[in-house]
Amino acid sequence: MRIARRFLMLCALGWWLGGLTFYSLVVIRASHQIVGNHTRVGFITQKATLGLNTIGVGALALMLWNGAASWKTARPWTRRILGAAWIVTASAHAWIYALHARLDAMLDFQVRRVQEGMSFHGPHELYLIATSIEWIAGLVYLLVALMAWRQEDAPTSASPASAP
Repeated sequence: MRIARRFLMLCALGWWLGGLTFYSLVVIRASHQIVGNHTRVGFITQKATLGLNTIGVGALALMLWNGAASWKTARPWTRRILGAAWIVTASAHAWIYALHARLDAMLDFQVRRVQEGMSFHGPHELYLIATSIEWIAGLVYLLVALMAWRQEDAPTSASPASAP
């Protein structure tokens, strides 16, 4: 079960955080170069981020399962950082969902434009900040999870392998 948990969490984080990285570094830039219109690109990103946000929920669940399973054998500082990284990641993700709903309410999907009188820029900047926070916290979680796994795999003083 330990290998399955780790494998699933690594796959989910790779899909989610890797997807965020590829999307922000490649897809957004290519979309702007090809479409050339920030508003039109925004309608593409609206659909894509819905998918990434859904993947994030699954990844957060697997991260929570992993943290709970590693908790007993992890050192206290490892537990604190693992827990804090998960809380920051999950909080940023919840913030992203709220901001996404707010941004969606500003869009007129039929004519593909931002509704008159709506200031899209400020909330969108907050969305980008929240995404950066969750991405960094997710990477911190991954690094500390690897440390926790080493602690989890270490022989205990009572095991025959550690006897002189």
